[in-house]
Amino acid sequence: MNIDEQLPVLEYPQPGLDIIKELTSPRLIKSHLPYRFLPSDLHNGNSKVIYMARNPKDLVVSYYQFHRSLRTMSYRGTFQEFCRRFMNDKLGYGSWFEHVQEFWEHHMDANVLFLKYEDMHKDLATMVEQLVRFLGVSYDKAQLESMVEHCHQLIDQCCNAEALPVGRAH
Repeated sequence: MNIDEQLPVLEYPQPGLDIIKELTSPRLIKSHLPYRFLPSDLHNGNSKVIYMARNPKDLVVSYYQFHRSLRTMSYRGTFQEFCRRFMNDKLGYGSWFEHVQEFWEHHMDANVLFLKYEDMHKDLATMVEQLVRFLGVSYDKAQLESMVEHCHQLIDQCCNAEALPVGRAH
């Protein structure tokens, strides 16, 4: 099973929505949508939201490389031009600053867990422990270690450009 099947993307009709329709509760769904565009169940506290923010300096480098790597994006401009587009909110999903701020405004909500990408790389075990506590999952030490190892494998899969489907955005 690949990452798209394990964690379907809400805004991708294929295969995201098809997979989401088949999932039973509880389910995990990935999205890049701003908070205001998320389904109402997420706003009223009936579901849990895990938000992962990333340092904008690192994000823009990664986003640039991602755009250049995909046939559907076909971005061929310079990095400086891409940075200008990023700073002027001319890339997909709008302003990074507004996106993060919208979720930060809800970081104290009981159903929202606000995380930082950089913290995941510093101490994955602590972050996994935070996640399972937030989700209300009981676990023992061996299960936690297994989850951390599985997360390392998923991170490696996501960071391996060869593992990404050609011509698709993530």
